[in-house]
Amino acid sequence: MEETLKKTLNFWPYLSEVERQEILYQTFKVEYDSKKILIHGRDECKGLMIVNKGRVRVYINSDNGSNGGEITLYRLLDGDVCILSAACMMKSLDISVSMEIEEHTELLVIPKGLFLEISNNNIMVKNYLLEEISDKFSSVIWALNQYIFTNMAHRLSSALIEHRALAGSDDVVITHDTLARDLGTAREVVTRLLKQFQNDELVELSRGKIKILDMNRLIKI
Repeated sequence: MEETLKKTLNFWPYLSEVERQEILYQTFKVEYDSKKILIHGRDECKGLMIVNKGRVRVYINSDNGSNGGEITLYRLLDGDVCILSAACMMKSLDISVSMEIEEHTELLVIPKGLFLEISNNNIMVKNYLLEEISDKFSSVIWALNQYIFTNMAHRLSSALIEHRALAGSDDVVITHDTLARDLGTAREVVTRLLKQFQNDELVELSRGKIKILDMNRLIKI
């Protein structure tokens, strides 16, 4: 645990020995199986979460049932900090996001009370929090811009490219429903576009799997 915290938290060298020991003593592990949904807002704020291993999809609900109801903001992989889980500790921010565990995941959690106490007493920790929130909100704004302004074919091609990178293979095991949730649209829209991609020989479709045939042309969509 200590190695993960030292590697992930760039303020670690600026902590006092007492602060380090308190973090090591109070930080706890939580494990979740795939498909588990976690909701984070001010009322559910547990503290700063770090992905020790696994994969998590962070999303918001669009409150629009006809468009799938969800907008994927970003994904968290090994060593990533779920900074929005810490943003809920700031009085001026009222943020509610959901997290879907996409594969078996182990989280490290620094409790809210401890993290607030240390950040209030250590300017380096507070600066880290503000910088990480600012950086992550850039990703959030990008995702929302994609949702609002970008045509669906481009968004779908980008999603396929992302899932190919996550899989490390041209054979992407994924359903049309999952892609629709990622894009905040209806399954029928995704299916129609994928069939068009297949007709254009960009992908090959089979049950529960999409094979990428022409990465270069997908990128240009």
